[in-house]
Formats: sequence, structure tokens, C-alpha cells
Amino acid sequence: MAMSRKNYPYYLHQKLETLSELLDYSCQKYGGSTVFSFHQDGDLIRKSFYDFAADVHNLAGYFAKNYQGKHLAVCGENSYTWLVAFMAIVISGNVCVPIDKDADEQLLKKLLKTADVDTLFYSEKYLPFVAKMKIKKQRLEDLAQKMTQPSAAAQKTPTSVNTPKSAKTAQKTQQNAPAVIFFTSGTSGANKGVALSQKNITADLYGASSLYIPGGSTVSILPFHHSFGLVTAVLMPIYYGVETYICSSLKRFTKVMQEIHPETIFLVPAFVEAFYRQIWRNARASHKDKLLKFSLSLSQGLSKLGISRPLSHIGIDIPRTFGKAILKEFGGELKHIICGGATLDPVYVKWFRKIGIDILNGYGITECSPVLSVNRNEYYRDGSVGVPCRDVEIKIIGGEICAKGDVVMLGYYDKGKITPPGKYFHTGDLGRIDRGGFIFITGRKKDTIILSNGENVSPE
Repeated sequence: MAMSRKNYPYYLHQKLETLSELLDYSCQKYGGSTVFSFHQDGDLIRKSFYDFAADVHNLAGYFAKNYQGKHLAVCGENSYTWLVAFMAIVISGNVCVPIDKDADEQLLKKLLKTADVDTLFYSEKYLPFVAKMKIKKQRLEDLAQKMTQPSAAAQKTPTSVNTPKSAKTAQKTQQNAPAVIFFTSGTSGANKGVALSQKNITADLYGASSLYIPGGSTVSILPFHHSFGLVTAVLMPIYYGVETYICSSLKRFTKVMQEIHPETIFLVPAFVEAFYRQIWRNARASHKDKLLKFSLSLSQGLSKLGISRPLSHIGIDIPRTFGKAILKEFGGELKHIICGGATLDPVYVKWFRKIGIDILNGYGITECSPVLSVNRNEYYRDGSVGVPCRDVEIKIIGGEICAKGDVVMLGYYDKGKITPPGKYFHTGDLGRIDRGGFIFITGRKKDTIILSNGENVSPE
């Protein structure tokens, strides 16, 4: 079982309590550097931290004027407009309800009713049937125009984009109120609405970021309606000051990786397994599979002799040198894959390490905003899901993994009622904690199977 050297101090970040503070903090610290990039009509668009904050405040002014304390659903493909809408809804004092773009009409109606949704902002491309539904609705595409129309509440200067004082006061009172209602997958039962506050989310940003900090850029491919895809893969990079390319299509993902050259990506195990299969398919197709096997065996042999990366005295990184051709498929710069959402076989962790890519497996659950633990850059143990995030208490009660801290949800939301958790949130996962503080998942309290794409399925 591979394990790195001893643990080391937390990475230091400013502690925040609202998403408005996240906007202000990122603008002050990272300013005119790029926060998001994406393709639009064939052109690569880049948005700075200033641009993003200005767009959010402009749209928030529209929401504040037309909606007061409403539950507003957002449903569509990953896009810049989607993210601006999410942030604007929350900081305007409303509640955002992210919905799966692949939901059918029956499920959509059910989720909207459960979450008491007032208006649905949707992508016509994915939900053509919405046009005929008797609900308040507006196309996401129409919101893009409102971003460029400054409201009285939006303030922009050459050096900063600041949240108005009145909005900040409102945010402070709302930090412990519902800000987002995420729905669990529901494949093992009814979909549950998880009510998270801004404080829940910012606590998770702070706790997880204290364990890991990326470099370079990242590509976002996980769906935004999942907490892992939104909070971890998008809001955390904002907190870090890292550029995120918004990929809206799985078909373009490999090409995007080669164009953007990310150093870090956030994935579920299904993606990692797919990458592994694709690498071997490409190797066989080009008749280089034997060379690949030899290179990996040599890399592993050198590592066992203590000759591993980096060989600073001669400037050689053994795994990345042998894996150079493979790394080109991922853009050539990929160093870390942050993986969560389901159990990942340690075989993949060890294999990717041979080509110079470290998979840092983590653990979380929507009800905990979502990250509870993660393996660190230089402190990891294969087969584990890492060490607890900062300010998160993990306790094994009756063999079950239980969590306590500001990351734990307000409760389950159902038609106006919130059912809060107890003193500790019981995850339903069985596990243990070793002497090094690493958490190991050993099973489920109930006979539920978690697929590699993060979905929960009953054996029946």
C-alpha cells in the first residue's frame, strides 16, 4: 500500500461566509486574470474575475428587482450563463435549484413541486417540452442579454467590483438560510432535496482548499447540477484563482484537453476508467501497446529502486518522461486528477502514477456540501479517500462514517419543510480511520451500490 511521507501544514486561505465575499475576494486577489474560458460561435471567449463579478451583479440586480426570496430553478447544459445565473440568484437573496438537464417531463414536474420553484430558467435545446408546461419559465439564453445591462445595484471600478453595502448586510443575515437546493440522484429511492446555506458552501471551500491547491488551469466537465461538479470543480478554482475552461460537450472533452493543457481536472471514477480504456485502445491501434507495457514496467522498476520523480539533480521526471506520449492526449500538462463521487479501484491510482498523473481520491456527499476528505498532494494512501477536510469532524459510530461541522446541510427540503440532521450526519457509508488519519470506505450500511458515475442503485 503506497503512502507518501508525513502530513504537513494546511494551505492558508481567507475564510469566507457568503458567495458575495467570494466574488469580492477573488476580484481583489486575482483581478484581471482569466477565471473562465469557453467557446462561443467558434471563438474562444475569456472572462476575467472582474468581468464575472460585473456580470453576476448585473444579473443579480434583475433578480432582486423581479424576485424576492423565491426558489428559482436552473436547468441546462454547462455554460457561463448557467454559472452567472446561479451566483446571481443566490446573492440576490433568492434560492437556486439546479436541475438535471436530462430530466424527463414527469421528473421535472416532481422536482419543481418538491422544491417550491417559482420560475424555471431552462435551456430550450435540452428541454423542448418545457415550452408547453404551465409553469413560470424563461429561457437561459435570454438571461445572457441581461448580464450586460448594469443595474443600480451593480458597481464597477477599474480596480474592483464590490458588493453594495445593502446587499452585504442582507447576505450576512442569509448566510445560514437556504441558498441552494441540490437533488440527490434518486436511483435508490425518491429524489431528496438537500438544502445548503452559503455558509455550508464556503465552509467546504475553505476546508477542502486547506488540503489541496492546484496550479495551472482546469477543465470543467462534470454537470453543474451536482454539488461536486459545481462547488468543487467550479467554485473552488475561483477561490484558488485558477482558470476554468467550461466544457459543455463530452464529445469535445478530449480535444479541449489538448487545446487548454490543464494541470488539474475534477472527475468521477467513470471518467478515469474511460481514460484508461481509451489509452490502451489508442496504443493497440498504433501498435505501441508493447512499448507502453515496457515503459510502464521500467518506470515501476526504477521507482522500486528509489529512482522516481523528480530527479532534480539531472532534471528528469521518470514517470512523465515515459508517459510523455500518453500525456499529450490530456494536453501534456496534466498532473492531478481529483476524483470523487464513488469508489475508485486503487489499480487505476497506481497505474496513472506510472505515467506521471497523481489521482487524489476523495470522499463526499451532497448533504455535506459535498467534500469531507481528500488525499493530499504529498500525503496520500492508496485505497483510502484521504484525510478529513479542515474544520470537519469525522467519527465512526457503529461502523458508520458520520460527519460534524459547518459543511453539514441545513436539512432535507420538501414542500416548505426542512428536516435537519442530528448532532452528527450519518452518511450511510461504513468505514474506518487508520492511525494516519486516512479514511477507508468498507461498504454501505444499506445494500446500495454506488456506480462509478456516482449514481446510487439498489441491488433489487
